[in-house]
Amino acid sequence: MRFFILAIIVVFTASSQLAAERRYPAGEEPVELPPHSSLNALLPRLGYSQEDRKTEAMSLYLRLMREDDRNVWAPYQLAASSAEKGQTELAERYLQLSAKRGLWYYYNLLEDSAFESIQQGETYRSILAETKTRYLQYASQFEGQASYAVPNGEPPSEGWPTIVYLHAYGQAAAIHPQDRLLFAEAGVAYIELNGTQMLAENNFRWSNYSDESTQSAIQRALQKLTPLLKLNPNQVYLTARGQGALHGANLMAKYPQFYAGALLIAPNGEITPAKHSLAENKRIMIAYYDRQNFDDRALALYFADLFNESNQVELEHFAQGEDAIGGWQVRFNQPLRWVMGKTADASPGL
Repeated sequence: MRFFILAIIVVFTASSQLAAERRYPAGEEPVELPPHSSLNALLPRLGYSQEDRKTEAMSLYLRLMREDDRNVWAPYQLAASSAEKGQTELAERYLQLSAKRGLWYYYNLLEDSAFESIQQGETYRSILAETKTRYLQYASQFEGQASYAVPNGEPPSEGWPTIVYLHAYGQAAAIHPQDRLLFAEAGVAYIELNGTQMLAENNFRWSNYSDESTQSAIQRALQKLTPLLKLNPNQVYLTARGQGALHGANLMAKYPQFYAGALLIAPNGEITPAKHSLAENKRIMIAYYDRQNFDDRALALYFADLFNESNQVELEHFAQGEDAIGGWQVRFNQPLRWVMGKTADASPGL
């Protein structure tokens, strides 16, 4: 497995655009090769053309596939590269090998444009069905799964105010110590959910097709946890970022009766933004960043305008990500308290 992880560097070198879009299975992300590694000799040099780099990448994948007879991702990548070249028989052979080794990355296979040339073939359709079966058997236990934390002590008489967090694309629910401290100090329960579509180990997204599965996942979690954790169903606040923020904005627009307010950070994604909003008298903060592309920044402005007529809306723009100033707990602590009605000042931390 270690050797395979190193191979991904080749793909990053071969195409920066592909590297930016590719979502690797957990544990198979790119890492630096040790200086003394013999694999350095196989890496493409700067003077190589893109085709030369792709050829060397395939050579390395072949070697890694032979060295690790359990790895499913190396033959998958070889299948994709072969399909792009029109080598249908070879692509199907590698894809069959990946399936034989246990391929379950259903959404990768379903949506990978590299396989357009073989998608109508019986081999691809059979492997896709087999992969979907494995996916459903494995992923259902993790999709929409909730992690949670509650403050110490007795809850208020109405129950704990509750924050529900929707993560960005390709992440998973994970409550860090800083989060526990932040929400304990705020006197709120905190729930994170895994996305509703699993891409790989500890790697989830929200649906690229609809926000309905997100709404269902949140309500299932709340139905289970409200009596268990003594939550206040009238004080449920959405916090979200990235793809989760787009879903959160749509849910606030369509199902405002379930949510008391929202903090939406850098919304983006594939689903269609809500065209109308039913939300009234909510506190909603929307944040975006210079590093986002034009369409994503425009999306934040769109939602600010959509919610502005009947709600209290704060729009914040940041030049840099929060890592530069010590974490989102510093930047968004005050805005979150504003969303919850605990303060009249929505100013972010610096």
